[in-house]
Amino acid sequence: MKQFVFPAVLYKDKENRGYTIILHDISVCTEGESVEEAFCRAKEFLETYCRCALEYNGEVEEATKYEDVEKEPETIVLLVDACLEGFDDGKPKKEKFSFNI
Repeated sequence: MKQFVFPAVLYKDKENRGYTIILHDISVCTEGESVEEAFCRAKEFLETYCRCALEYNGEVEEATKYEDVEKEPETIVLLVDACLEGFDDGKPKKEKFSFNI
């Protein structure tokens, strides 16, 4: 199993009462009605991104360090992880993967 951890910025949407999470390193923005829902969606995106990057590029770009994430007022920085089964030392096994998006 291979694990990747990326920082994500959580914003509260005051107009719609939802939450937005941005993973700046992979240019992904997702949202949810609750923090938990937004986090789960961000985790799914990160897992898909990491699988694709490893399968097609052979590597995942290094994540920005938590301390280096630009913090803005009224935001929270979370760490989102992707745990990938079927990868040994970042290299996929010979089997094919399917993605549900």
